[in-house]
Amino acid sequence: MRIQIVNPNLTGDVSILDIGQTYLTTYINERTNHDAATMDFTFHRKDWTQYLKRCLDRFEPDVLGLSASSLYMRYIVDIITEAKKHRPDLKIVMGGWHCSLLPDDAINRPFVEAIVLGDGEYTITEYLDAVAEERPLDGIEGLWFKRDDEIIKNEKRRLIENVDVLPIPNYDCWEDIEKYVFYNQMLYFMGNRGCPYNCSYCSEVSLRRAIPGKGIRRRSPRPLAHEIKHQYAKYKDAGMRIAHFFDPVFSFNYPWTEEFCDEYRKIGMADVLPFSCFGAGHNLDEKRVLTLAAANCKIIRIGIEAGNEHIRMEVYRKKVTNEKLKRIINLCHENGISITGYNMVGGPGEDFGTLMDTFNLIRETGVDRPIFFTYRPLPATDGAKMVAELGGSVDESAWEHIDSLHTSANVD
Repeated sequence: MRIQIVNPNLTGDVSILDIGQTYLTTYINERTNHDAATMDFTFHRKDWTQYLKRCLDRFEPDVLGLSASSLYMRYIVDIITEAKKHRPDLKIVMGGWHCSLLPDDAINRPFVEAIVLGDGEYTITEYLDAVAEERPLDGIEGLWFKRDDEIIKNEKRRLIENVDVLPIPNYDCWEDIEKYVFYNQMLYFMGNRGCPYNCSYCSEVSLRRAIPGKGIRRRSPRPLAHEIKHQYAKYKDAGMRIAHFFDPVFSFNYPWTEEFCDEYRKIGMADVLPFSCFGAGHNLDEKRVLTLAAANCKIIRIGIEAGNEHIRMEVYRKKVTNEKLKRIINLCHENGISITGYNMVGGPGEDFGTLMDTFNLIRETGVDRPIFFTYRPLPATDGAKMVAELGGSVDESAWEHIDSLHTSANVD
């Protein structure tokens, strides 16, 4: 079977390269008897319909798979519609966060024949095996599918616990990989899947509730350092200048972080390639900062979220004080690490005074790169419920035209 996996990015944002889709495509090509290719609209917004047809004609897939997030659903609907016009026989399967958190919405979309809930590697393999052998799809864990007018909801599959068994991502599956590297000067890596914290606005919490299995999965840290060395050798001439980790909290487990940093130094990567990572203010401390700095961590991305402690700690449930944030940011600056600070504006209970608290904290701490998001509770999160509890409302239909977390709002 041949499956073409779509990155439905028609937003104009060239900064996000889907690492989950890369893992899935790599797994299918390297560990199964099926063939997978990527269709990516990021650099083809102007002629996306012609690009879609060219991709379908060139690869001739049996199945079109779409990586679905709530932000991109408006584009996914258009892409599926155009694909079915060009290839009416094409089977349509969706996976990703939207399917895991809002499966009933996903499976009821027009032309969608099946959805994958949770990690996709094993589920999509069994799906392709069954379709190739013309077997029923009943019993495939993690798969919902349509049979005539009935929706069959198979049991959910547990999250993959030992992520070391997965092959390292092969970014050559992206037709425009050198453009990504050139414009962003970085490549993406993942050492830990899952997050231990319970922030009210975050889909990680909802995913833990929705999909069974161990929430935190860690790769062995020393092989991870060697993966970066391998990818750097491939893409340094394309302009790779930094390794960019997407772990929700890279430094959560200190022994793991220390082991990675030790290996990164031992193999000489700390001398040639800096890295950036997400860090949590309530998790970072002096030993973590010093360990990261010694391995040439140059950027730590921290969720400040709000300068008002009530908004941050009680509404957003991020349990870190202003004083702790000030100490950590100052410590990072003293050790040559710059701070990207993420903030939200317009959350439940926000007013002009709390907004000014946020701006003043950013000024006082000297955050190097402050980023502001409009508060927009993602579907199925506690934040969405909190808005209603405080007398507000969430316009869920707004997701049909919102494609960025930086602009617009869906809260009244």
